[in-house]
Amino acid sequence: MNKKQALSALLAAAVMCSAGAYGTANAEDTAAHTVTVYDFDGNVMATLNVSDGAPLDLNTVDTSVLEKHLDVYTQIGFSSWSSYPETVTEDISVYALYKKMTISLDGKPKKTEYYSKEGNIDLSGLKVTITVDKQLPEKDELGNFRIDNEVLSIESKCTAVPATLEEAFASGMTANVKVYPIDSEKEILSYDISCFPEIGDVDMNGAVNASDASEILKFYSIASTGKTPVYKEGQQKRADIDRNGKVDSNDASIVLVYYSAASTGQDTNMDRMLAGKQKI
Repeated sequence: MNKKQALSALLAAAVMCSAGAYGTANAEDTAAHTVTVYDFDGNVMATLNVSDGAPLDLNTVDTSVLEKHLDVYTQIGFSSWSSYPETVTEDISVYALYKKMTISLDGKPKKTEYYSKEGNIDLSGLKVTITVDKQLPEKDELGNFRIDNEVLSIESKCTAVPATLEEAFASGMTANVKVYPIDSEKEILSYDISCFPEIGDVDMNGAVNASDASEILKFYSIASTGKTPVYKEGQQKRADIDRNGKVDSNDASIVLVYYSAASTGQDTNMDRMLAGKQKI
C-alpha cells in the first residue's frame, strides 16, 4: 500500500468512527420507556412505548371496555387514571380507577290497600338509593387506592307501572305494581295491591252515612262489655276504617266526617281522608 492509499484508508476509518459515535448518541437520545396500563382487576390493558422525556398520552387506551354490569343493579365504569408523571423518564405503571354504582331497595311502599279507584299509586314509604363508590388516586397505608363513598336517595325519581289506580284496577280488585328506578328497564320492586271500595258501608246498603256510624258504635258497645260482636261476612272489615285491627269510636268518627263531607259536596275520597291521620 502506497502513502496515498494509506492516507485514504485512515480518512475512511475516521469517518466511520465519527458516524458510529454520532449514531450512538442519537440512540441514547431516543431511548423509549415502557408504560404498563392495568385495568380494575390488575390485568394488563395496554403496553405503551414512550420516548424519554415525552409526555404520556393515554387517549389511545380504550376505556369503554371497562364499562359493564356486575349484576342487574350494579354498574361499574372508568372514572380516572392513577397518578403519573408529566413526562416519562423511566418504566412506569398506570392503573384505571373505577366508579361503581349500585341501586338498592331500602324501604317498600306502606299502602297496599285502596278504597277507591281515584288517584295515583301511593309510593309513600318507598326508599331507593344509589351507592356510588369512586376510587381515588391516593393510596391508604396498605397500598390500596382509597374509595370515596356517596349514597343518593332516588325514590322521587322512581315510577310505578301502572301509575294510576284506575288503570291498576281496570279489570279487577287486585293488581301488581312494578317500580322502576330512573333510566332502568328492570324493576327494583314488584308488589301486589288491592281495592276495597266497601270500606265504611257497614250496614251493606251501598252507601256510607250516619247509619253506618251507628252500626259501628253498636259493635263497639258490645265489645266494651266483654262480649264478642256477631258480624256478617266481611262486615268487620268494613267497620275497621282506620285499619288498626279493632272496631271502635274512632271508626265511627271517620264515617261521620266522610258523610258530612259528602253531604256538603266536599271530597269524599276515603284514601285521601285517611292519608296521614288515623285519628279524627
